[in-house]
Amino acid sequence: MARKIRLYSPHAPIPLARILEKEMDREWTQKQKNKGRVFGQGTERKIFLKVEHWGQRDDSSYSLDGTMKPERGGTLIEGKIGRIGKARFFVVFWFAFLSLFVAVGISTWLFADAPFLFAAMFVGIPGFMMVMGGWLFSRSARRGPEDERRILAFLADKVDARPTGLPD
Repeated sequence: MARKIRLYSPHAPIPLARILEKEMDREWTQKQKNKGRVFGQGTERKIFLKVEHWGQRDDSSYSLDGTMKPERGGTLIEGKIGRIGKARFFVVFWFAFLSLFVAVGISTWLFADAPFLFAAMFVGIPGFMMVMGGWLFSRSARRGPEDERRILAFLADKVDARPTGLPD
């Protein structure tokens, strides 16, 4: 579940956005790509960052999604960091949809005079897809706290963004 976060950077919003843009556009060595890197997009008002793991696509991974606004000569970044709600919705939808096929397969096997392989296909293939989906989702959940740490370390290193003690 995503949690609220407030960071303060001494850079004004436009220079901060340019620093991040320059970092996103730079060339990466294969060694750096293999380790994974923080990447994203934004403007002087919005920011989105996540960790890219080379050769893997994971839309359910942890990310920072927030807004940037001028504050005390610098920039206040407010947003949420963690797994976005759409990812959980997709997983629930995925399992519910595949469960329909499993239910049809089991019903056909128990109550209809259909060949066993017909029912096995309706249970086996969606069952395998459910196992793989669960494995992928749990893998990104295990990697999540490390991704969150890397996003915050990236912001601290590149734009000196630190958690703020300002009241909400």
